[in-house]
Amino acid sequence: MEEDKEVINLYDDNGNKTEKTYVRGDKFHKFNRGEHIPIVMFFIENSKGEFLIQKTSKEKGNVFGVTGGHIDVNEDKESALLREVKEEIGLNLDMSEVKYLGHIVTGVPIRFLYYLKKDIDLNDFVLDPEEVDSVRYMEVNEILNFIEEDLFIESHGICFNKILEFKKKNIIWWKDFFTIFFILLFWQVLFACVFILKLKTKKI
Repeated sequence: MEEDKEVINLYDDNGNKTEKTYVRGDKFHKFNRGEHIPIVMFFIENSKGEFLIQKTSKEKGNVFGVTGGHIDVNEDKESALLREVKEEIGLNLDMSEVKYLGHIVTGVPIRFLYYLKKDIDLNDFVLDPEEVDSVRYMEVNEILNFIEEDLFIESHGICFNKILEFKKKNIIWWKDFFTIFFILLFWQVLFACVFILKLKTKKI
């Protein structure tokens, strides 16, 4: 009996699912402009600023990357994320804790980026030996070195840099917010002091 083939809905440039499908592994499929294979990518960062990195199984090339996989036919992004994370590292996600950071097109694939800031002990992960050899937390600089030395899956490295860009923009935004907040607070206090001083002057 012929083995069931994995069918995937194609997505457009804007991250929207289309009615067109693709049979995974079909080398003769011709992709039209704006047609993409959808993939979910999952990044976990702990309170030390380290990211969870997995080493793929021997069958998958023993390379470093992050958790993720294809979105199956008639499956939405969040369902695919829950399934892939459960299958690969045995983690039951609470989607209320997970942030969706948008998507990035890397050629034919379109990758949807999800991020979780949480301390999870390595012993809590249950790995699928067919997919994952091991997991570990790594510092940002160590990951960037792996990317530079081609030890990291190239597309995963591109997505990781996007995560860093988002974090940098987010931190800068908060810095700007607090700067503006304290400037406004300073002027309010200053005006209040001047107003009180004028009232005292009038009474005198």
